Amino acid sequence: MSTTTSTDSPVIAHSSRVDLDKPSHHLNTLSITSTSPSPTAPPPAILLHGYGAGLGFFYQNFPVLAKWAGRRGSSVYALDWLGMGRSARVPFTIKAKRDDIAGRVSEAESFFVDSLEDWRQKMGLDKMTLVGHSLGAYFSVVYALKYPTRVNKLVLLSPAGVPRGPDYTAPDREVTDEGSSVHSGSAEVATKPRVDQLRAEQKAEKQQQSRTRRVLMYLWEEGWSPFQVVRSTLFWGPMLIGKVRQLAPSEFLILIPQ
Repeated sequence: MSTTTSTDSPVIAHSSRVDLDKPSHHLNTLSITSTSPSPTAPPPAILLHGYGAGLGFFYQNFPVLAKWAGRRGSSVYALDWLGMGRSARVPFTIKAKRDDIAGRVSEAESFFVDSLEDWRQKMGLDKMTLVGHSLGAYFSVVYALKYPTRVNKLVLLSPAGVPRGPDYTAPDREVTDEGSSVHSGSAEVATKPRVDQLRAEQKAEKQQQSRTRRVLMYLWEEGWSPFQVVRSTLFWGPMLIGKVRQLAPSEFLILIPQ
């Protein structure tokens, strides 16, 4: 399905499915492009939503961004991440071992970030300004680190993974690295006795948690997403969503790569 404006409009908007290299992989895309592209236009802005959302999250931003695109002769794109919105629902499994935290994180990040790079190539874009919200902001940073020459600017809206400060007393933190560990704000060698001690402390802390929290943490560690839990509750799903829904903070952070 596509929606276009009249030809005398400063921009044309349409929605499309962009097929990626991998079979059955595609990203739902909303494109807002200038009808008078400028050779000196800034790189296009790419809107990247957060966890469990979709490009419709930015619907109130589209009019003003369309004006920007028309005025500057540039473009604006909004994407649905793989597995979200109207993009492809494709299977995904982690192959790294459970103790290989770095490997598991890298696989998960690459699943999303590499699809964005594939999309960029299909769209013929040289550089992009990434505007990411929450998890989309996290992936924007990962993408910028992996493909720095393709990023003009980063605009991070309530970015996930950028806490005010680490809480090293949290019982749910991962402790697997035998080389080094950080505890109470300072670095220390993560010897096996020390790691075993931390794990014992974590186990004791978890035993004090509520039964509901323990069940939810177990499901998460076994690969269940919150939305799988909601879908499994059938008609109770809307009620659960209504109870946990909350507005995201409005603060934002702008980073300009050198």
